[in-house]
Amino acid sequence: MSKEIVHDEAEMTFGEHLDELRKILVRVILIFGVLFVVLFALKGIVLDVVLAPVRETFPTNRFFNWMATLMGSDALRISPDNVGLYNTKMAGQFLLHIKSSIVGAFVIAFPYLIWELWLFVKPALPAHQQKRSFRYVLETPVWFILGLLFGYYIISPLAINFLGNYQVSEQINNIIGVDSFMSTVISVSFAAAIAFQLPLLIRLLATMGIVTSSGMRQYRKVAVVALLVFAAVITPPDVVSQVLIFVPCYFLYEYGITIAARIESVRAKDEAEYQATVEAEKAKAAAEAEAKAKAEAEQSEDDADDSDNQPEEPSADADSEEQSDDTSEEEPAAEETSAEEEDEESDEEEIVTPLGKTMMPKMITKIGEAPKPRKVVYSVASEEPSSDEQQE
Repeated sequence: MSKEIVHDEAEMTFGEHLDELRKILVRVILIFGVLFVVLFALKGIVLDVVLAPVRETFPTNRFFNWMATLMGSDALRISPDNVGLYNTKMAGQFLLHIKSSIVGAFVIAFPYLIWELWLFVKPALPAHQQKRSFRYVLETPVWFILGLLFGYYIISPLAINFLGNYQVSEQINNIIGVDSFMSTVISVSFAAAIAFQLPLLIRLLATMGIVTSSGMRQYRKVAVVALLVFAAVITPPDVVSQVLIFVPCYFLYEYGITIAARIESVRAKDEAEYQATVEAEKAKAAAEAEAKAKAEAEQSEDDADDSDNQPEEPSADADSEEQSDDTSEEEPAAEETSAEEEDEESDEEEIVTPLGKTMMPKMITKIGEAPKPRKVVYSVASEEPSSDEQQE
């Protein structure tokens, strides 16, 4: 499974999180170890970088000396020759070598560390926040390097010149240990690197809606005091370093106000567009509902007109009446049929006497001719039979 697939999983168990964190730590330690070995091998380059602020050829020292010559004032002149470095410990230089290699490896590996940290928290972020958070991944190392360079090239030489040449009494000579010198350079440089993260902090708070541009303008005096305290905490105990840290921090604070104002304008624009979209959707839904209601009304009117123009269909009652009429007409026909059958049955020759007895007459038939049925009826008055033959 590739690294991207692992990080793109939306849900992970606690054990899977720990396993992923372990993998990230292993990768970071490997990168850091490789860089440490490389920098430790390049001993001359690393020590030149560390000891550069006390040399006259350092760019900042040359610039301030040029300004002092141009203005005719020695107040700006940096005299690094007065600062002598001494080693007072047996393993001092070896520890200096290890410490400088560790710091250099951390500075170089810092962007990769931020990248791995973002990959670890990325699955827990929504899709839109993942795109926004990627901007912090790009800007954090940039501001960190800018702050580090500002502290190394601007604050460090001025702080070293001030602290190295400051004397309470002429009877006290400054013997500066190399470990103290290196601690001052590293602390000042990293203090500036941390201070230069202020715009990102303001951007994050403004995006979350915690701070606003108007509130930052209103509490500008409080911010000045807070920045002075912050500069005093992260710098060595001297006024020069504190002021040199405070000045860029204040400018970054003002820059943060513009960042917050820009974020507010973008948020207001997005809200206006969202409201316009919502209103447009409401209007569209209302128009569709009105058109649908109108179409239904027209359809109902057309159906009513069609029903008026079409002939009336016989109803079920009429059908039942017709069926009853048909049955009533069929019933007499059935009665007639039954009467005819009865007449045919009565055509049989029989003799009815007053006594109600029936006698079979003598059948006169011809050969090859079927006998005709005859009916002989004896009346009470004449007692003489009358037949159909006599009448014929």
